Amino acid sequence: MKNSNDTKQKLIDVTRQMIDTGGVDSVSMRDLGKETNLSRSAVYVYFKNKDDLLAAIVTENFDTLKNRISKLIGEINDPKKLVYEVLYAFYDFGIKNQEHYPLMFRKQWNKEQYPTLHISAIEVFALLYECLEKAHEQKCTVNKSPKQLTAMVSSFILGLVELNSTGHLEPEKGLDDPTDLINSFVDVIFI
Repeated sequence: MKNSNDTKQKLIDVTRQMIDTGGVDSVSMRDLGKETNLSRSAVYVYFKNKDDLLAAIVTENFDTLKNRISKLIGEINDPKKLVYEVLYAFYDFGIKNQEHYPLMFRKQWNKEQYPTLHISAIEVFALLYECLEKAHEQKCTVNKSPKQLTAMVSSFILGLVELNSTGHLEPEKGLDDPTDLINSFVDVIFI
C-alpha cells in the first residue's frame, strides 16, 4: 500500500465488503488485519476502535447519498418530480445497502466524537429541506413549513425502507409497490 491514506481507504473498503457479506457483527479488527495483511495493532493506527471504523464508512455513505441528491437537484427543475426522485434515491440506497442503512439511521452517533459524520448526515437532510423549501416557495405544497415537510418526508421514506428490509411489503397491506407509494406520498404533500 502506497501511503497512509491508501491504507486507511483499503481498511474502509475491506470493512465495507465484510459488512456486505456478513453483516456488521462480522467485522472485527483482528479479521480486518488478516484480510489486509496488517497486524491488529497496525489497524489501530488508523482507527481507534470498531466504531471509529464504522463511523468512517457511515460518513462515506452519507456523502454518496448527498452526491446523488445534489446531482438530481442540478438536473431536475420540476419540484414535484425532484422530490419524487430524491425520495426514490433514498429508497434505492436503503434497499441496495441494507446492512449499512441501520448504521446510518438507527444507530445514534455521538456528534462530538464523530463531527464529520454528523455534518455529512445534516448535509443530506439540508438538501432534502432545500428541495421542499423551493417547492413551498412556489406554493406547490400543502400548507406546512419546509421544516415540517422535511420531517414528514424523512419519516415516510425511512419507514418505507424499514418496512422493505424487514419483509413487510405485503400486497394485502397495499405495500407491494414502493414506487407507487412514493408517488402517492408525493401527491399527498403537493397541491
